[in-house]
Amino acid sequence: MKTITTPVSEVMTARPVCARAETPVKEIAAMLAREGISAVAVVDHAGALVGVVSEKDLLPMVRGGRFRWWRRRDARKARARSAREVMTSPVVTVAADESVSEAAAKLDKTGLRRLFVVEDGRPAGVVARRDVLRALARPDPEIERDVVTGVLYETLHLGPDRARAMVHAGVVTVAGRVERRSEIAPVTRLIEAVPGVVAVCNGLDYVWDDVA
Repeated sequence: MKTITTPVSEVMTARPVCARAETPVKEIAAMLAREGISAVAVVDHAGALVGVVSEKDLLPMVRGGRFRWWRRRDARKARARSAREVMTSPVVTVAADESVSEAAAKLDKTGLRRLFVVEDGRPAGVVARRDVLRALARPDPEIERDVVTGVLYETLHLGPDRARAMVHAGVVTVAGRVERRSEIAPVTRLIEAVPGVVAVCNGLDYVWDDVA
């Protein structure tokens, strides 16, 4: 199974729209329409995430009380006046440093369209299904540019005379030689964090074995 280790923070939409527990539901509906989003985070006075109000949570208020097959929870939501009364809590979240693959697994398991990303208990962003798929579909030339220029040259200072890389279908193959064996593992970890990388085939050789 393919695993994308890119952190969620690299693909999420930052600065999510938030509301307070006392925010009127009519105002939340207006926020959803104005921002073109499907959910808002509900935070307490300290900024901690306490719930989520989505389009689905507001539907009972629109369809009225004509349907006998309503659940009691839907009936309560139809009479709600504030976010506290209609929000879904607790919230399924993902940490900013979790991988895209871990976020995808949570989206698949829960059936949710999006997850709020948290840092220290506060909403830091939103990662949606399309964000996860975008990471997988990133073009190989873009990935190769980030790996070669960003990781090998700028971060690790490994010029073309010492290391080179090529990308095919998201798989990065690295070749070349470093001074010490201990330098090889960090190369793999840094490349795995590049958005769109599916796997790394590290073929780097070394001069001195400083690991044994």
